[in-house]
Amino acid sequence: MRGGGTSQAGQAIGPGVIVDTSKYLNRLIELNAAERWARVEPGIVLDELNAQLKAHGLRFAPDISTASRATVGGMMANNSSGARSVLYGKTIDHVIAQEVVLADGTVTALRALSSDELDAKCSGAGLEADCYRVVRDLAREHAGEIDRRFPKVLRRVGGYNLDEFVPSKRPFNLAKLMVGSEGTLGVVLEATVNLVPLPSAKAVLAIQFAELLEALEAAPVILRHGPSAIEVMDRFILNHTRQSPQLHTLRETFIDGDPAALLCVEFYADRQEDLPPRLNALEKDLRDRRLGYRYYHALDLPAQGRIWTLREAALGLSMAMKDDAKSLSFVEDTAVAPEKLRDYIEKFLGIIERHQTSAGVYAHASVGCLHVRPVVNMKTEEGVRKFESIANAVSDLALEFGGALSGEHGDGLVRSPFMQKMFGPVLYEAFRTVKRTFDPDGLFNPGKIVDAPPLTSNLRYGPAYRAAQPVTFFDYSEFGGIAGAVEMCSGLGACRKKLDGTMCPSYMATREEADSTRGRANVLRLAMTGRIGEAGLGDQGVYDVLDLCLECRACKAECPVGVDVARFKSEFLADYWARHGVSLHARMLGNARTIAEWGSRFAPISSWVMNSAPAKSLAERWFGIDRRRALPAFAPRTFARMAPPSPSSDAPAGWQAVVFNDTFTNYYEPEIGVAVLEVLRAAGIRAGLASHGCCGRPQISKGLLGDARALAERNANELYPHAAAGRQIVFCEPSCLSAMREDAPSLLRGEARKKAEAVAAVCVLFEEVAAAAIGRLSLKAGPPEILLHGHCHQKSMGLLAPAKALLARIPGSTVVDLDAGCCGMAGSFGYAAEHFEVSRAIGERKLLPAVRGRKPGSVVVAAGTSCRHQVKDFTGERAVHPAVLLQSLIVERTE
Repeated sequence: MRGGGTSQAGQAIGPGVIVDTSKYLNRLIELNAAERWARVEPGIVLDELNAQLKAHGLRFAPDISTASRATVGGMMANNSSGARSVLYGKTIDHVIAQEVVLADGTVTALRALSSDELDAKCSGAGLEADCYRVVRDLAREHAGEIDRRFPKVLRRVGGYNLDEFVPSKRPFNLAKLMVGSEGTLGVVLEATVNLVPLPSAKAVLAIQFAELLEALEAAPVILRHGPSAIEVMDRFILNHTRQSPQLHTLRETFIDGDPAALLCVEFYADRQEDLPPRLNALEKDLRDRRLGYRYYHALDLPAQGRIWTLREAALGLSMAMKDDAKSLSFVEDTAVAPEKLRDYIEKFLGIIERHQTSAGVYAHASVGCLHVRPVVNMKTEEGVRKFESIANAVSDLALEFGGALSGEHGDGLVRSPFMQKMFGPVLYEAFRTVKRTFDPDGLFNPGKIVDAPPLTSNLRYGPAYRAAQPVTFFDYSEFGGIAGAVEMCSGLGACRKKLDGTMCPSYMATREEADSTRGRANVLRLAMTGRIGEAGLGDQGVYDVLDLCLECRACKAECPVGVDVARFKSEFLADYWARHGVSLHARMLGNARTIAEWGSRFAPISSWVMNSAPAKSLAERWFGIDRRRALPAFAPRTFARMAPPSPSSDAPAGWQAVVFNDTFTNYYEPEIGVAVLEVLRAAGIRAGLASHGCCGRPQISKGLLGDARALAERNANELYPHAAAGRQIVFCEPSCLSAMREDAPSLLRGEARKKAEAVAAVCVLFEEVAAAAIGRLSLKAGPPEILLHGHCHQKSMGLLAPAKALLARIPGSTVVDLDAGCCGMAGSFGYAAEHFEVSRAIGERKLLPAVRGRKPGSVVVAAGTSCRHQVKDFTGERAVHPAVLLQSLIVERTE
């Protein structure tokens, strides 16, 4: 059984059928807010559960960093904890009861039993009675051994929880055994869980240290001040934030310089005014002890959010390595008593040093559970030996310090081989008895916790691993080739989030693993290594998996390691067409500019013909364009013809900026280009018009990369004089900007690439320029509310902020960022007949309902032409380009 598939130790991997509970078994069945409990199905995602509980001032307590995709069922299987376990404990502390299917098909309710109820259960016949009887007897027989061998630390999740059943300790509840059993004993159908109130007030103190060990020495001191969390990140982790522009920006808001370690200390309180004195007291205590050197007080929620966003990204950051040597999680969640943590980690790092490698350190200093990820190249024999040697040495060290080898992420295939070593032969045999009793035929997740295969027998990579390295159009040299770029996907599953952001729009609609960024990357990796039978890169099955990728580029920005599946899809399609021939659909839509040019010449007759019923029927049959779509109308006068002339005294040599005349603006919506020019000139910017051409986005999206490369070179040559003259090249359409700024340089080589890079450096979106110049405009009052929908490429390039800043300067208007993800159109994606329903489902997730429910007099603003057409098609409402809105509000021009 599987939840989000984010387990670090190989819990839901192995022979047999893997059941993903997150698509269907995902309901909040019952909520009792007064008594603070809920009944849930195992596939409900933690963030989605907490979103439903928020209105009642409640939450499910364990707060893991993968909350946007981890399910409660997976949390129960692993006995998950999270950053605030010092306050809330583990999942086991919050599970009241479960409904479970046993191996013989019996559906049973597991709950706390009185002594008489337990005796009655044990005296019965059948599998359920056997389970109760064996667990009771084992706990009684081995009470002394359980006391000796179970680690005395909060964060122990390895083995089976026989310590919960020692006589006289607590009521007998088999649900406590099911928690942490990793799906090896039965199938949970639903669970009743305890809830906790949301904190009334929070604050965070971010403390910088010159040495990691000094930070760990500070943890026991901080614990005396009663924090809700103490999280640590070392320099190895922090340095990786610089690879992500978004995370680097977050880092700069609260980190000064280059600390060796950072502690993020959180406090809860009933009143906000109670928090500053507590932070001040902790800072004084640490200063008196000469621990730490900079103390950042985050008292408001946005500042705290920035800190926690960076911390939660640490899981991905630690994997963001482009070489074959990767930071691996095989010994990452050992746990010791906090007062032993400093000495333990010192010895741990000694093991790392002796193996001539490095490691990142982060996570939960409050409970002595740190994630240490050694860097190992598993594609070599030496690397595999190092992997095994480090694992053995760390298991010895954990035993030496009385710690747990599995402190958070469970046993799976990685830690299970050490269970006998960690718990001793007596308890290990007791664990085997539990497994055999509950699952006599080995149906449930075999090879986990007990009877595990050898550590090195189920490796994703290994000395024999070979991946195809086809010749590519894009440049993947920083990854050692396209195979290395695909292998950047580490499986952490951020692409399965559904509440916010854009990645991954098709997964949000279908909830199928194959439609997630991770699913697509996995299929590509398997195809490139020959691990899916006869299938290879030219296989139809691989084509089908990539088909629902909208090429929104959100994965490039929102995936912690920046896996760019949109680019992989383009590359795959180029290879696929070379093998099978280019489809009519791809050929037509990839040559959108030619169609637009001829359509515009014969407009408006061409528009009428294209949208007639017979033409739509033919277009669906021949080109796969859904007949339910309204095709955009051609403009009888192009932007090139409509563009207002420059002042006579302003020759091209005096231009400060030129507007890129893209296909969509020139042939379909020239009024947008006119508006852009008028707004720029009204703001005193001497702007002209660049010779119109196609950016290459249609060819790139359809895998016509040979044509795209030729266009990129031509554009580089034509636009380079503007770049050399220091002029900005202003884009109306975000997708065109991303093609020129991000894709074109990677398609080219040599001198052509240098020119393309120079051009890319001066390419900007209209909103960027206008936001900087709006102070020179005189505007009348705008609409009372502006609903802003960001284009996917606009967001992937981090350019939504300028749009919000620009619109926020309009007098009398309030800007609402819809955060609606992808509109679902995504260029030509939504026009395809086979994509129509998915396209609509993506739009209906947030955007389309928000447009239908907007307040009277409000305006929907969207920079992307595809977004505006999606809104029009499904709501009948008109969304406008920001330049058009600004143009309508100009009352006078100022020089």
